[in-house]
Amino acid sequence: MKNFKFIFTALLGLSSFNLVFAYAPTNFYTPYNINWRLPDCEPKKFLFGANIEHGSTKDSWNLWENKSGLLRLYNATESSLAMLLGADPGSAIYEKATLFLPAYSPATDDGVRGHFELDGEFEMTNLNLLAKYKLPIKTIPGNFDLYVHVPFSQMEIKNVVWRDLTKSVLVADLDVHQNLTDSFFNNIYTLGDGLSLDGFERFGISDIVTQIWWYNDYKQIKDHLKNVRLNFRLGLSAPTGHRINSDKILDLPMGNNGAWGVPVGAAIDLHFIREFKAGLEFDLLFVFDTSDTYRLKTDINQTDFLLLHKGKATLSQGISWKFNLFMQKKFGKFVTVKIAYQYLKHDSDKFTAESNKFDYSIINSAERLQEWNTQDFIFQLNFDFFKEKSNYAMMPQISLFTKLPVSGKRVIKTYTVGGQLAFNF
Repeated sequence: MKNFKFIFTALLGLSSFNLVFAYAPTNFYTPYNINWRLPDCEPKKFLFGANIEHGSTKDSWNLWENKSGLLRLYNATESSLAMLLGADPGSAIYEKATLFLPAYSPATDDGVRGHFELDGEFEMTNLNLLAKYKLPIKTIPGNFDLYVHVPFSQMEIKNVVWRDLTKSVLVADLDVHQNLTDSFFNNIYTLGDGLSLDGFERFGISDIVTQIWWYNDYKQIKDHLKNVRLNFRLGLSAPTGHRINSDKILDLPMGNNGAWGVPVGAAIDLHFIREFKAGLEFDLLFVFDTSDTYRLKTDINQTDFLLLHKGKATLSQGISWKFNLFMQKKFGKFVTVKIAYQYLKHDSDKFTAESNKFDYSIINSAERLQEWNTQDFIFQLNFDFFKEKSNYAMMPQISLFTKLPVSGKRVIKTYTVGGQLAFNF
């Protein structure tokens, strides 16, 4: 029990550090997600494998938890008039804003003038190379596995459409067309110091992760329950993936956006009679604070994809919490069917700007900084091409799955499919 208390205290102690969490708002697995875990091959010490997950979508769950277009997860429309507010007097943005003050006043703003409706498509493929080694630690009860994950991502936002909703009825409408929206992309590029509204396509390495996984079995002498397994894991994520480019407003990070991370998890597995198993896991990912140049709001009315001002700031993001519940049943000698439910919640983030010209409450009113969550069901098939505890030189394993999103908030809604191939030595 002293060992358990020590491990539990160490995991809780991590939460006292000033850490943050950051990655793209999707329901894709992290490289170390517990649903990637394959059945044990007890006599083998090494595992080498790869897993892959693919999905594409035109949809998201918006801030009201309703299904919406991909790029309307934060705002129903993007306002090109609001983006001009809060500029320094004498600047090019300020001079442009003075042309439209009547158009933006409450008396003439009809809710569509200067507004754009966005659509687009998101596609992502994750490939994770992994290695596992069973550490020969005998001084502490239980088993220790060392994992190394080297993930790669192919990510794309394509077919982006900025649909101008401005009418051509009143003089104010015509002024907005002539001076702003008819040459919208050129105006954005000039006023936004090189800001691009286009999509992107990128392939590269994501954040490399190493983990220590401790587990121990407790045999049960009961009618239906045969074994209880406790699991704890602790890891380190290195910032090897792509960081967000502040000049591409639709850009997404690969990994934790250039920050070191500490994934922590605890789980319990129950093994019943007739090869039936069930369990649950609680997972956290902490990421250290980062300072960089970001797009920041200068007025409370501005929308998230039309921000012209850049500033140096420290990003302190909220903790992410993941809960996973599963049931599985083995049929015959080689096939296991698994059903899992996963809930992921990411708390609100905060900016602290270095310059006093940015108001703390305004920059932190951005919708993309607010809490987001997703709920998914996973259906999985595992194939073990060997008898349990057999002594073959190499034991291959294959896993196939599909993931169905059921609800969410401020998150990209993606149906994904994937699989895993591993060899045990």
